[in-house]
Amino acid sequence: RSGVPDRIPYARKRAVRAVLPGVAERRAEVAQLYGQAAALEGAGWPEALERLPFEAVDHAGLFGLEGAVEVAWAVTELVDGGVVAGRLVAAAGPDLHLETVKDGVVVLDTRLMTGWELAAADAQAGVGVPVADIGGGGVQGGLF
Repeated sequence: RSGVPDRIPYARKRAVRAVLPGVAERRAEVAQLYGQAAALEGAGWPEALERLPFEAVDHAGLFGLEGAVEVAWAVTELVDGGVVAGRLVAAAGPDLHLETVKDGVVVLDTRLMTGWELAAADAQAGVGVPVADIGGGGVQGGLF
């Protein structure tokens, strides 16, 4: 079976955010997929679905993803006494992309935050929780 996958793992999404093609290329790819779907009309297109005209709306800028955001690390867990301090530069799905003073851009999956207290932190604190290399490297204990 080919086509658009039903689900795409977050690790894969994180890896490609820094290398998104330009707006025109993304629009053309979506237009092509729309054309493939529209071709199903009368030959597998569900009768209950009304096909609307194609209209591409690019949301990359809205989420802070219009420029290359090179993310080096992803937080793997939160720990007592740990700190994740940075400036929000992008948000996509449950991921917050935080630019830290000394550790670069780090991704924090907000689903890890359940039950944890949010408190103000010194911007110089950086990251003091376990992280993994976005490029697929191993887990390390922290970034100090």
